[in-house]
Amino acid sequence: MKHLLFTILLFISIYVGGQTTVSPYSIFGPGELQNKGFSRSSSMGGSGIALKSGNNLNNINPASYTGIDSLRLIFEFGVKGKYYDLSSSGESNTGYTGNFNYMALGWRYTNWFAGSIGVVPFSSVGYSVSKTNYVEGKNEQFISEYVGSGGISQAYFGNAIKINKNLSIGINASYLFGSLTQEENLIATGVVPSYQIVRQDFLKSFYFDYGIQYSFPVRKWNYSLGVTFSNQQNLKSSHFLKVYDASYNLVDYDEYDSDHLKVPTKIGIGIGIQNSDRLTFLADYNFQKWSDVEYPIQLNEFKDSHRFSVGSEFRLWEYRITNRGYKNWIYRLGLNYETSYLSFGSKTISSKGVSFGAGVPIPGRISNVNWGVEIGSNGTLSNQLIKENYILFHLGFSLNEIAFLKRRYD
Repeated sequence: MKHLLFTILLFISIYVGGQTTVSPYSIFGPGELQNKGFSRSSSMGGSGIALKSGNNLNNINPASYTGIDSLRLIFEFGVKGKYYDLSSSGESNTGYTGNFNYMALGWRYTNWFAGSIGVVPFSSVGYSVSKTNYVEGKNEQFISEYVGSGGISQAYFGNAIKINKNLSIGINASYLFGSLTQEENLIATGVVPSYQIVRQDFLKSFYFDYGIQYSFPVRKWNYSLGVTFSNQQNLKSSHFLKVYDASYNLVDYDEYDSDHLKVPTKIGIGIGIQNSDRLTFLADYNFQKWSDVEYPIQLNEFKDSHRFSVGSEFRLWEYRITNRGYKNWIYRLGLNYETSYLSFGSKTISSKGVSFGAGVPIPGRISNVNWGVEIGSNGTLSNQLIKENYILFHLGFSLNEIAFLKRRYD
């Protein structure tokens, strides 16, 4: 137990670096928001609002923690990588990104009280775009280059209470931390001097989300309903503005505390149908009211976002200790579609993806390795916008240890 907690603290100490992404759309708002869920849920389209934590943790709905076995301590961690192809107006750019993704620990205090602690990605920023501008009153133009980097991480402490055998409620209390950086480089012309503007936000803010799960059996099937909620929250940060001339001399500087980064109200609804551990169906809907959020330094009017996902996991053979190889695997499939909060003219930026994967038991342990792949796209080529096609790979480890079991001696 002590060694496991030490490992967790060590990971937390090196995790502060934030997340990576390559998307020009991450220039807006707090960046590209990351979907909740670990590798198991990612292979099912990101579904999991009605899914209980069992041998695997589920942070999508904090009420799910009551599903953890009372004798088990669950440690989850995962990595991910993405191959991307960005295209616009006949041009394209390909590449690969990857990073450590998440880690979490889950346990039961009592038969009716459970908890989890972890660090997960909240948002990512990564882009490099250029824009042609015109000098007012003159037949002159100049180019501005925008480069963004950074990300926000979320350290959470969640607890769940089982009200009765059917109903559970939970809450995640989180601390958001990280930095978002934007560099604006103006390329000099005959009438416009060269300069660089650097804007940085160092985030340090609390964030809360809540969940409910209700389940009931009907013959051989178990039905579950889930709801998640988080209210609109202003994220507090320290904002720095620096302006440099062509010789990289600092010509202007400003700093102040800010709460201009905002995250709107979010509501999620999910349903689940399960037949023992052989077959599970999930469906989720998430809504975020971005139309209530304003960013003073950005001119785009945000739209409400909607995300739909469905997923399933199933065993082709009944689980047996004597089974060999793939016969004890649990297979997963999923679909997702989202209309984001960004729109340009009549075009709303949307994304869609198909995912698949499997859970592979670790021989001799009550633990498993979860791998998955998602193939999808984000954006559009219409109106001279940018479209991203991607292949996302993720690998997660769910390590279960028998804990809180007293030894008996004759």
